[in-house]
Amino acid sequence: MKYDLIVIGAGPAGLMAGRTAARDGLKVLLLEQRKKINNVRRFCSQLIRTGDSGFSSAKKPTDIKVQPVTVTFEVNEQNHRFHLNHLDEDVTVDYQGPLRCYHNESWVSPSGHYFNTLKSSEYIYGFQLDKGMLLEGLAEECVTAGCEIRCGSKCIDVEETLDGISVKVNIEGKEETLKAGHIILADGAFSPLIGKLGFNQERSDLGPQIKLLAYILDGVDSPFPESYHLELSAPSIYPSEVPLGLWVQDKFQLVMAAPNFLKMNLVELLERFMKQSAFAPWFASTRIVDRLGCNMALRMPIWEPARGKVILCGDNAAFAEAAIKGAFGCGYNASKAIKTNLEGGDGNIKFNKFWQGAFYFHSQQYRGRSKEVYPPARVLDDNGIDTLYKWISKNDFCGLPGDILLDNAGQLKEELPDIAEKVFP
Repeated sequence: MKYDLIVIGAGPAGLMAGRTAARDGLKVLLLEQRKKINNVRRFCSQLIRTGDSGFSSAKKPTDIKVQPVTVTFEVNEQNHRFHLNHLDEDVTVDYQGPLRCYHNESWVSPSGHYFNTLKSSEYIYGFQLDKGMLLEGLAEECVTAGCEIRCGSKCIDVEETLDGISVKVNIEGKEETLKAGHIILADGAFSPLIGKLGFNQERSDLGPQIKLLAYILDGVDSPFPESYHLELSAPSIYPSEVPLGLWVQDKFQLVMAAPNFLKMNLVELLERFMKQSAFAPWFASTRIVDRLGCNMALRMPIWEPARGKVILCGDNAAFAEAAIKGAFGCGYNASKAIKTNLEGGDGNIKFNKFWQGAFYFHSQQYRGRSKEVYPPARVLDDNGIDTLYKWISKNDFCGLPGDILLDNAGQLKEELPDIAEKVFP
């Protein structure tokens, strides 16, 4: 059987692509390796931020034109709706799961000095959601639109032919070859397929692979409002911030990450952090209810992910992660590009233009800014972090740490020269 489009991967990008293409009248098959789409065991923060800034800096790049996809939330008693902005039409995603809102992000030192990312906590910084329920709802919308979904399907090989795409797939031990006019690969950061199609040529690693471990916790006694996403620093135990945030069902997440080559035991470090750091009293009555992990690859983004009859969608072409709202935008625009191609136009050009302007990580200026200052918890001890955060708080500075330090470098060098010497290369 030949399809107009085969989509590989049932994450936010793949499901959005399948739904959009099916609604546009294309004959679509979506293949997913997991047996259940809502079974999400790979750690993902599951936080959708309302703004459009990057992860390491909120300074909008000026060396390229950037317009990320953003979201507007329509929150109701049971049925919520996300409106995706900066697309060609009004695109919405319905969601019937729980939502927990953040009003700010606080960076906290061992002795309790802190500063916030946002100047005001009046507005909503982002929403924590249940990704499994989000994907389940999108999958139902795909099927309603006419998209065929096959779970438990492992894609072994992909080949671009003269008349389309050939996909070899293993379904419950049986191999099958499927044909389609075009394909969207939305199979994640460690895609085994994009290399076979030649997309990884000249793609360099920007850093080592990173492993993450998250503890899902019941009962955290924090002095901060529950609606604050916290970045906790205890360099004497762990040389980076430790995010503490909301999780579904009134739970919390505590996360650590480390380069794979360092052989750091994240289980031991999380246990030490919860029992021996200055934040230990927060976790005195905490119960660990789950553990989730994942790996990340810091690689150069692929500049042109749409070539021929293939479009890469989301994390497999990204620097690290496209995030949920970015993945929605990729899935939508990829399917529209396929429709244009099938109608005789060149949708690849339009998709590549969207991709190149949808994420801060394409900017050399943005990537270079993060190299101008060291993460404080990596180069300072506990006392140094206390001193720095107290100084930031006293001066009423708000923002991401790197932005604050670079924007106020002169004052920092004058007032805290010992700290400045360590945080600036």
